[in-house]
Amino acid sequence: MLTRRSALLAAAMGAVMALPLATDARAQEEPVQIAYLSPSFDISDAWERVYWSMRARLDELGVEHEVLQLAVANAADHAGQLSQVESVIQRGADYVFLGATEYESAIPGLRKLKQAGIPTVVYNFLEPHEDETARAMQYIAFDHYEGGRVAGEWSAEKLGGKGKVAILQGVAGVVSDQRMKGFSDVMEKHPDIEVIIGVHTDFDRVKAYEATENLLAAHPDLDLIYGVSTAVGLGIGQAVKAAGRSDDIYTLGFGGTGDEIQAIEEGWLSASPLRSIDDSGVAVADAFYAHMNGEEVEPVWSGPFVMVDADTDADEVVAHANRYSSKLMGR
Repeated sequence: MLTRRSALLAAAMGAVMALPLATDARAQEEPVQIAYLSPSFDISDAWERVYWSMRARLDELGVEHEVLQLAVANAADHAGQLSQVESVIQRGADYVFLGATEYESAIPGLRKLKQAGIPTVVYNFLEPHEDETARAMQYIAFDHYEGGRVAGEWSAEKLGGKGKVAILQGVAGVVSDQRMKGFSDVMEKHPDIEVIIGVHTDFDRVKAYEATENLLAAHPDLDLIYGVSTAVGLGIGQAVKAAGRSDDIYTLGFGGTGDEIQAIEEGWLSASPLRSIDDSGVAVADAFYAHMNGEEVEPVWSGPFVMVDADTDADEVVAHANRYSSKLMGR
């Protein structure tokens, strides 16, 4: 399933920051209809930022558009998302943004979209499906393994190569597994670091909070807890804070979202690998625009990470990462 990742990423990374303005807007008789499907916005503000940055970029390109916005109850509601895909096909759409709940679970919906002839961008996954009948127009994400690796390098340095760490997982599947593996592979280079693999939390903040309470009870000597998403990291940070241990246990999230940055500033989350999230929203809009104009659409787009902690002068990094969405979200 991940056999072609290296070659695809190599091609994509060369153009990560190349986001030029197009010069030939398509003549439109009516607004382009876009269906935006995502997991719940409660997971993190990243989904909302991608939504607004996509729309701002389309405005910048002069594309009149309307967006039907749908979100399932949580990241494990695969059947609910398939039902939403079917409803979008029935209603009609020119383009679909599919924030897939999981890689494999997206296949039935992608087949239906392909059969309906609706160009689709899959968000949060980098590997085009091997089955041509289920392959989307483009796959856009920040490499989950790389984000985990960056978090692992930071953690190993902070611990001085020794200590006891725990990992809390998300929903079983590619996203959680890769974010954990990137981190774990770094830990394996440090034999004096003991790693505890925690439970799946469904990318849910409350479940992460409760799982952290259990971890602290079972392993009071933990030095660091890594959560594989914004929601998981925030749940960890809150539980450690409630236990009065924010000063002696490092806590990590994933994504560097606005809520994470605030938690880091307030001192109850230690760090997070930050993505320039608005870049990915721009990439979605650019893919749609290129297709509208009969231009080639690259199969994969990916962006870099920057590790952010209390010692980071993050204002400039965050301002760039949220340069479109912050104007529309007010934060």
